[in-house]
Amino acid sequence: MNNFIQTLKNDVETHPVLQSKWLKERKLKFSFDDLLLWLSQEYFVSIGFVDWFLLVAAKTRDQNAKIILVENIWEELGEGKIEETHVSILTEFLKSLHFDFFAHKMLPETKTYLEKMQAVIDLGFFYGLGALGPANEYLLKLEYSQIADAYQKLKWEMGLPEGKFFQVNLDADEGHSKRMFDLIANVCHTEESKHQVAEGNRLALEARKDFYSGLSNLDKKEFNQSNTLSV
Repeated sequence: MNNFIQTLKNDVETHPVLQSKWLKERKLKFSFDDLLLWLSQEYFVSIGFVDWFLLVAAKTRDQNAKIILVENIWEELGEGKIEETHVSILTEFLKSLHFDFFAHKMLPETKTYLEKMQAVIDLGFFYGLGALGPANEYLLKLEYSQIADAYQKLKWEMGLPEGKFFQVNLDADEGHSKRMFDLIANVCHTEESKHQVAEGNRLALEARKDFYSGLSNLDKKEFNQSNTLSV
């Protein structure tokens, strides 16, 4: 394997975001409310994800790179079938869990994460590749597998519906991440382009920490409110 690609993978696999407090605690105990919270915030990320790919594709004249980026996003968009887009699948999943979309709000930290991702992509094409390849397609495979495992236990305990959303994303991310790593290997011919990809990866991974900080901060608020009420 290309040494540069292996370094990018290692940077993701060893990053603190995968050991975030919220994720570690949910490995031990994962509630229905935890599931709804994570899905509700990931909903906003799924919407932004489509835009990020389109923006990065617009930053290069390399036709082969455009094809790969558009190929990935075309699959995210259900290959033209609205009911098969990843956002639609997540929406239907939340509806099957009786999620209240009227009360659906974006956490401030989720908003910060989305803004930081946009800022990384605005830096340029190679920064965008680092942010979308290792720090999204590859990272999400590792993240989603943790949540998917926790959901399987919860599904069995509560008789919940099939988690098609998780399977679709895990299947897609496997192929998408490989495609992105192949693209990075093919277009990074200089030390500067490699530096920009690595920096885009680093910045996006750091940004993702905000997403989980938001979930943990909500835990603290609920804990404090509970303690106040019990006094």
